[in-house]
Amino acid sequence: MSEPGTIYVDANAVSPSRVVNIADRLAPMPVIDAAVVGSPPAGGKSPTLYLSGAVEQADRIAELFAGTDVRTHILGDSIGKASALKLAYSSYQKVSRVLAAVAYGAADTYGVADELLVIAAKRTRSYLVETDYIPKTAARAWRWGPELEDAAALLGDAGLPDSLMHAAAATLARWDGNRDERLDIAEALEALRLERDPGNPS
Repeated sequence: MSEPGTIYVDANAVSPSRVVNIADRLAPMPVIDAAVVGSPPAGGKSPTLYLSGAVEQADRIAELFAGTDVRTHILGDSIGKASALKLAYSSYQKVSRVLAAVAYGAADTYGVADELLVIAAKRTRSYLVETDYIPKTAARAWRWGPELEDAAALLGDAGLPDSLMHAAAATLARWDGNRDERLDIAEALEALRLERDPGNPS
């Protein structure tokens, strides 16, 4: 039995469905879904602690960090929002680091690593903020997919993992039916999603 006023905070990088399951199992104890984005609070860095769940309890947790280097941001009263935000960001940020490693490794194998860095240095903006490019990606998927399969072959020849390239090509293949179409973001994302069997939501 928990003490009156106890709040369970889960700040691990877990799926929204998992944290909802945790909340169901711990009921009626209040549960706050939390996620940390950013580096540890040292050397002037200020990570953000995102919170979702009952607003009264979320406010209490936020108060614990008042005056510290940890910023807080309440996303709303829906359990799972903080976890969804964390994993959505991680899916880009962490996989991008892996892609950068294998891309550099391939260029290094063929003696063009310096040239690759020159090309990369010309870009200062993250692809993640360029949501208007999602429909363009969908329209060009039919020719990007085969190119990434060849990139997979390049990595394989260099002795590097090629599974990321195959997976990206498989993802692009979901847009095969949208060749050169003018879609908006919502339409492009809908085409990208798998249709779920109502009897099997997993």
